[in-house]
Amino acid sequence: MKLSDRTLESLAKMVVGDHKDFPYRSSAYITRFFERCGLPFVHDGSTRASWAHERLKELNLCAAHSPDLPPDNLIRVISELFDHEDFEKSNLEFFPAVVALNKVLGKQGLYCEVDKFGNCQIQNTGTGADSSNTPQRARPLSATEIEQRKKLSAFLESASEDEFTEKVLVPLFQRLGFHRVSAVGHKEKTLEFGKDLWMKYQLPTGHWLYFCAQIKKEKIDSSGTGGNNNVANVLTQAKMAIDHPIFDPDANRKVLLDHIFIISAGEITRAARTWLVEQLDAGMRRHIIFMDRDEFLDHAARILLDLKIEQPSTFTDDDVPF
Repeated sequence: MKLSDRTLESLAKMVVGDHKDFPYRSSAYITRFFERCGLPFVHDGSTRASWAHERLKELNLCAAHSPDLPPDNLIRVISELFDHEDFEKSNLEFFPAVVALNKVLGKQGLYCEVDKFGNCQIQNTGTGADSSNTPQRARPLSATEIEQRKKLSAFLESASEDEFTEKVLVPLFQRLGFHRVSAVGHKEKTLEFGKDLWMKYQLPTGHWLYFCAQIKKEKIDSSGTGGNNNVANVLTQAKMAIDHPIFDPDANRKVLLDHIFIISAGEITRAARTWLVEQLDAGMRRHIIFMDRDEFLDHAARILLDLKIEQPSTFTDDDVPF
């Protein structure tokens, strides 16, 4: 559904803080607000509310995962309105802001719920459709993100597998919402059981899914000459990872993995992917998630703009969970 121009105008005032119940944002902070939403908008110094109104009209033309909800990018903007730190710094409370927003959204059959942590969910009061399962949609990289992608790509040319894991993949998965992202260096190869990194992800129901990653510095191919990166070796390590449980210190018990990422700082060829999947039965096949250089560089460029890849490595083999 598309929001009316009157609704967008009211939302624009909330974004820039021209509404008394929302934090005031100067030009620089308006730009930073849209950056946090994953949107490459830079305020040009013009009238703040009018400029924001024009940007929201652009977003109103974007795609929506549900026909009963506003476009996904607008939902992202509305959710970001309730950043906890913004309200604390401005000495404002959530409740009046939520009431004000619902007064605007209610005219279009929408309702917003915000918890004490600032997590926001939009619901259509007629159909019950909500924004809890809004997917992450890819978008073009901004100029700043393109530069960061080039910087990361250059870093990978000389980085070791451990440096690639610790300095790029660990912060990437942490910012994607994974918990206890733990990586181990290669001092104790016998302890890895095909796992270079493990982590867990909490579902909205409170249940946990467990993941590990098998990480390769070079291209993964099926030519039979790739050494440790040969797809047959990757298959052996993947089976080993799936068969061996990990110990979750938070739950104080051993758990089996739900999924394994196979990640390469180079290319994972189509032939290698096909051969690997064909060697696994249906039960094991569902565990595998591929991620090659282009995929993680695009993700990292968007959410790791402040990444410090020059800092020294801090790998440790303490508390290996497997």
